[in-house]
Amino acid sequence: MRMLVIDDEEDVCETIAEIATSRGFEVATISNPDNVRSTLQNFTPDFIMLDLMMPGTDGVELLRLLADHVKDAKICLISGSDARVLNSARRLGSAHGLNVIAALEKPLDISVLRATFNQLAAGGKSMPGTDLAHAIALGQFVLYYQPVIELATRRVKGAEALARWAHPSRGTLPPSEFLEHVVNDGLMQSFTDHVVETSVNQAAKWYHAGERLTLSMNITASTLLDLSLPDRIADMCKQKNIPPEILILEVTETEAMRDVTRTMDVLLRMRIRNIGVAIDDFGTGHSSLRELQRMPFNEMKVDRSFVIDMANNKDCAVIVNSIIDLGHNLGLKIIAEGVEDIRVWRMLAEKNCDFAQGFYMGKPMPANEFDRWLKSWRETTPVTG
Repeated sequence: MRMLVIDDEEDVCETIAEIATSRGFEVATISNPDNVRSTLQNFTPDFIMLDLMMPGTDGVELLRLLADHVKDAKICLISGSDARVLNSARRLGSAHGLNVIAALEKPLDISVLRATFNQLAAGGKSMPGTDLAHAIALGQFVLYYQPVIELATRRVKGAEALARWAHPSRGTLPPSEFLEHVVNDGLMQSFTDHVVETSVNQAAKWYHAGERLTLSMNITASTLLDLSLPDRIADMCKQKNIPPEILILEVTETEAMRDVTRTMDVLLRMRIRNIGVAIDDFGTGHSSLRELQRMPFNEMKVDRSFVIDMANNKDCAVIVNSIIDLGHNLGLKIIAEGVEDIRVWRMLAEKNCDFAQGFYMGKPMPANEFDRWLKSWRETTPVTG
């Protein structure tokens, strides 16, 4: 088996080559990206480790080159960029028809590299050590919580629960790394049950500790087919002795409109049981105003792709402002996702947006870290209004 390592840092090339060689790979390394084309003429790799950020060129250009020469090779992207850049590059590679099996952040974790190469040597697929059913049973899927803040008062409204996989060898993985596999393996029901139960338990801990925080959780299109879900959540709330109105289910605009009648059935039964429902990622789907007006939503979340650029992009600002006006005119509370700096915060406040969520206030974090963040926020942030 042949591996090609493309990285301008020679010590990284040497480290990867040493580990790969010990796993039985024949390895070629390139520290000058200008040599990629000529190397591929004499060396046909089965696997490629590709750095996205190199002087004189970048991994995006090389992805296009590789798409023309080595479509059958498995590709692992590596970069010092954040996870969002890596995941975007992974999707771009797949769009080019490349088999991108992993995306690893620098500095590289040696144990993760070894696990990845072991899986490759064994002929494994894109998820090293994947056993989703086993992971669900062992409780390896955990929830991180990102705070939601009221713009007018700076009070903490609540949090959104975001699933992560505490993978034993690859570290903490975001949904983009596993959710598609959960769906394809037919495990969405058990996965959703785990997320809902964990969310209700956390909401109960906060409530009985005297905190009046809402907790939002995401549901998928397949979950909306489960007509028993409203009753199950209501029963959990009764068992935990918490008011169901502190829970909010979020469904994306695209999924909500996939089967309007079925969606309305489930969401209306949620609202009858006093469970909140929010339309998520609004602005990215294709809902008509009539369909939106008919749905029993009480919150609307503006997609982060518009919010994050609104301070520098007039078109994004116009879209966000229009969504806020639309939501308010329909009687909905508006939450802007992707608030990452003070300029965006101020623009949203001036527009009377109700709530904000984003890294400017707090990143997604485990429950114990969220509790510490909450205490610090209250001690250092003056409440207005």
